[in-house]
Amino acid sequence: MNDKFCEFLNLLKIDSLEFFIRSCILFFSVSLFLLSFSCLWLLGLSQLALITLMLFILLFLIFLYFWIKKKLMSPYFRIMEAIEAIKVDDYSVTFFPGYKYGIIEKIFSEINEYSTEFRNKKRRFDEKNLLVHSLIKQLDSPVLLLDAERRFIHGNAALSRWLGKDWRMIRLAPIGHLGLSKHKNYWLFDNDSTNNKYKIRSSFYKDSVGEYQLLIFTDISRELRDMQTKSWQEVVRVLSHEIKNSLTPIVALSQELANVCVDPLQKEMLNVISARGRSLSKFISQYSTLGYVYEISKSPFNVKDVLLSMSGLYPDVAFNFDIQNEILNADPVLIEQVLLNLINNAQQSIIKRGGLEKVINVSCYALARRIHLDITDNGIGIENVNNIFVPFYTTTPGGQGIGLTICRNIIEQHGGELTLTNNNIDTGAIASIQLPM
Repeated sequence: MNDKFCEFLNLLKIDSLEFFIRSCILFFSVSLFLLSFSCLWLLGLSQLALITLMLFILLFLIFLYFWIKKKLMSPYFRIMEAIEAIKVDDYSVTFFPGYKYGIIEKIFSEINEYSTEFRNKKRRFDEKNLLVHSLIKQLDSPVLLLDAERRFIHGNAALSRWLGKDWRMIRLAPIGHLGLSKHKNYWLFDNDSTNNKYKIRSSFYKDSVGEYQLLIFTDISRELRDMQTKSWQEVVRVLSHEIKNSLTPIVALSQELANVCVDPLQKEMLNVISARGRSLSKFISQYSTLGYVYEISKSPFNVKDVLLSMSGLYPDVAFNFDIQNEILNADPVLIEQVLLNLINNAQQSIIKRGGLEKVINVSCYALARRIHLDITDNGIGIENVNNIFVPFYTTTPGGQGIGLTICRNIIEQHGGELTLTNNNIDTGAIASIQLPM
């Protein structure tokens, strides 16, 4: 007996609110229809009148069924719309319950209040997010963003320049593709020389999607070089004043004595003293120009015309030009000085090698919003790459060892970069200039 009663209760079990509302409305509609029919039957109406009245009552009950169902179910559908909008972060819609009073009105008031609060939070977050992305875009240092799986998902223009190609070409690549790995709580490059040049700073970054890691590559070599140059200049500034004060009378007196001296040997010795004094004075003056801040006067000029005119200065060298980007926006006088110095170094390197065809290849092209100008020779290459920018280091007899340092200073003051490397494919070296477009 108890089992049958439980089975009956299970049959009455309702798992759907919609089904329960439809069942209740349908039950009361059918009950009202049967009650109406019974009342009209007891009145003794004719068959035609009874059928007509029952037809009107049926139509009214059908209308009443759908009207009551709509009134009862519409708040729940509006709640579903509100939830769907919140799921997709759309807080711009205000939801109306359809009732001015009661529990439904209170529920929708709460939903609208939460929607307004979420909208304000999202607006503030979007403003911060936009600011972060704008800062990342404007930074001169390479910046990259990693997802939770340590895949590369975003970068900036500086990263494209560092990679030598658009960062979007390697988007979603694992971080190991960039030669990076994490050791405990800090990141390192797999290449030791790159580690010595760059410092990696990392921080966590969150947005509406998830948590990310932000990596910034800071070129500490330039900072160290600037500090070293400033230290050298400060020392030279102090010493040069004292040395020049002593050299000036020595050079003047030795020259005067040489002019009045009759003894040839003594005259020659005095001339040597005078010449060495002037050389030392010139040496100190040139050293003080290493960190000179130039007045950069940028203007568009045709770099191909400049290179063609320079090639005429070296009739024994065969020049090959591949100039895809002819117009540079830079200081034409200073850039010409840099190009002349680099081509002259390339020619001297070729002469040292000897016995070969003298060839210098010059290319100019745009890549990742930078102008690249490469000068490649088939000379002996670079003996000591680490010392090429050290002031007064030279392998050329009679050279002063400050030309490349001055060239790098000029290029960096243009917002660019000058690098010299050995040619891994063939003999010789490659001087690469990168300038902003």
